[in-house]
Amino acid sequence: MRRGLIATAIAVLALAVAGTAAVAKPSETASSAQVAACTNVSLGVLAPLTGPAAFLGQEQLSWTRFAVSQYNRANRTRFKVVLGDSQLSASLARTQGRRMVSNRNVMAVIGGSTSQSVISSAGLFERVNLASISGSATRVDLTNGQFSTFFRVVPHDGTQGPNMVNFIATNLRADNVVVLDSQDDYSVPLSQSIAAGLNARNVTVERESVAADETDFSSIVANVSNNADVVVFATQTPSAAQTLSQQLREQGKRAVVFGTDGAYSPTQYKPNSGYVSSFANDLRFLQSARSIVRAYNRFSNNKAFGTFGPPSYMATWVAMNAISRACSDGRATRAEVTTNVRRTNVPSILGGRVQFTRRGDVRGAKFYIFRVTNGNYALVG
Repeated sequence: MRRGLIATAIAVLALAVAGTAAVAKPSETASSAQVAACTNVSLGVLAPLTGPAAFLGQEQLSWTRFAVSQYNRANRTRFKVVLGDSQLSASLARTQGRRMVSNRNVMAVIGGSTSQSVISSAGLFERVNLASISGSATRVDLTNGQFSTFFRVVPHDGTQGPNMVNFIATNLRADNVVVLDSQDDYSVPLSQSIAAGLNARNVTVERESVAADETDFSSIVANVSNNADVVVFATQTPSAAQTLSQQLREQGKRAVVFGTDGAYSPTQYKPNSGYVSSFANDLRFLQSARSIVRAYNRFSNNKAFGTFGPPSYMATWVAMNAISRACSDGRATRAEVTTNVRRTNVPSILGGRVQFTRRGDVRGAKFYIFRVTNGNYALVG
C-alpha cells in the first residue's frame, strides 16, 4: 500500500505541540480490500463556490480534494467529488441538496458551509439518512436535534460568543463597542450573543445591522462614536471586514474591527490593526503541521488558504472512513454511513481527536483569536 505523503505527515504530526494536545494525521482507515468492493462512490460538496464568499468555498473544495487524493492513494480507492454551488443562497443550497439526494452515488455531503445552507438542506438529507458533515457552520441550534444526520467538526457559536466577550472585556479592556450583524442566519444570533455578553460585563454596546451583500459601510461608520474602541463584525466576507476597517480610518475613527470566522483571510482582510476570531487554528502556526502544509502546497501549487480548508479536510476524512467501514460487506447504505460517522473516533490534523456528541457536535473544540497588524496574523488567544 502506497502511503507517500501520508506516512511523512503522520511522522511529523504525531509530535506533541507545546501547550496543546498531540496532532496526528488520520490513520484509522478500513483496509483497501474493504473499500475496493464499493465502486463509484461520491462525496457531495455543498459550498459557495462562486459569488461573494467564493474564497471560502474554493478553499474548502481544494482541501476536500486534497483529502480525497491522499485517501485514494493510501487505500487504492476511487472516491469522487460532486460539486454543489450554494453561492451563499439558502434557496440554491436547497436546490443543490435535492440534486445530491437524488444522486445515489453520493454517500455523504461535506457541508453545508454556512448556517443558512444547513438550515435549508439538512432536512432533505435527514429524510434519506444522508450524513452531512460541516467544517464551518457554527449556528448553535443546528445541533438542537432538528437534523439528526448533521455533524460538524468545528465548535458552535455558543463557544465563540463568550470567548470573544471575555477577550474584548478583559484583554482589550474595551469600554464602548459597536456590534454589527449581516442580517443572516449565522450573523444575527452570534451578534446578539456577543452584545448580551458585553452588556453583562458593563461594556457600553451599540447595535448596527447591514445587508449581507453590503459593500459600502460609510453610513454605518458615520454612526460609530469617536469613543468606540471596537467594532465587532459578524461576517462571512473578508473583503467587507477590510472595507469597514478602511472606512473607519478614512473617517478618523479609532475603533478597530474584530471580525469573525469568514473574516479570516490573510489575502483579503489585512488591516493596519484588527482582530479576528475563528473556529480553527491556522495550521501554519503549528510546528507539528509543517509536513501536511507542505504536502497541501505541493498538491495545490501553493494556493492561499486560511482556517476554512483544514476543517473540511477533516470532515472529508471522517466521511470516507465511515463509507469505508460501511463497505466492509461489499455494499453500503446511507444509513450505515451515518451510523459510522456518529461512531467516529480519529486523530485530527487540527489537534486532539474527532468524536461527536449524540447531537453531532465535535467534542473538545475551541475558538482561536488572532491579532492582525499591517496584514500580518498572530495567534493571541
